[in-house]
Amino acid sequence: MSAGTLVRLDGTVADRALPLLRADDLGVLRGDGVFEALLVVDGRPRHLDEHLARLERSATALGLRAPAAERWRRCLATAIDRHGAVGETYARFFLTRGPEDGGPHTGFVLVDDVPDSTRRLRAEGVRAVTLTRGHVTVPPEQAPWLLNGAKTLSYAVNMAAQRWARDHDADEALFLAGDGTVLEAPTAAVVLAVGGRRLLTPSPDLGILPSIALAGLFRAAAAAGWECGYARLTTADLLGGEGVWLVSSVRLCARVRSIDGTVCPPGPHEDEIAALARRP
Repeated sequence: MSAGTLVRLDGTVADRALPLLRADDLGVLRGDGVFEALLVVDGRPRHLDEHLARLERSATALGLRAPAAERWRRCLATAIDRHGAVGETYARFFLTRGPEDGGPHTGFVLVDDVPDSTRRLRAEGVRAVTLTRGHVTVPPEQAPWLLNGAKTLSYAVNMAAQRWARDHDADEALFLAGDGTVLEAPTAAVVLAVGGRRLLTPSPDLGILPSIALAGLFRAAAAAGWECGYARLTTADLLGGEGVWLVSSVRLCARVRSIDGTVCPPGPHEDEIAALARRP
């Protein structure tokens, strides 16, 4: 795996082994910032417009001044060109509030090779454990200060959930609301296939992040004759369906092999769903 590439928002290439942020950058001190991640295939970023639009929405939710999309595009193009455009890589966009004393926002792009661990989970599927979020879900518009639906840098809980899963003989976590409603994985959306070629996923009204990868899968699936929609799902629904997948921009699509130790048998649509998730 080659070393990753770092490009500042002003377009300059930087050595990622050297300091980039001030010690008092609020992205470090308080996780006060936003980010996006997307897959790049042979130098072509997938769903770039959608990711930049979501980055702007997230920044607006935090009261950040989002740089123009064209600046991000130029920065990304430089990073891809410098890193190399063969095979699969992934890009991450970062924007922080900047120094605590009110200096300018900090923005940069990282491009890296897709990790072998991500490829393995795509191919082999994931063992999941359910974890409660411990709160009642509310639509984002009812509590905008909670930043539900914004992709912020405050991912400590998400990472803690993944560590808990790995420490308990699993690969990934599935978040549940206090009433047992399925929400999302720490870094992926949940998709369930049911009879009659239907795909279901939890609604963004539950306070989860609207998934760009999921939207792309639903577009491709609808064109292939699937009915796609939202529903309140439980663990029992997932175990009783015709396949469960975790969908995200870099991972694409990984089948859930088991939930809390209960095996989820392969459904009849495994290959088709994987192919639909890969469609540009």
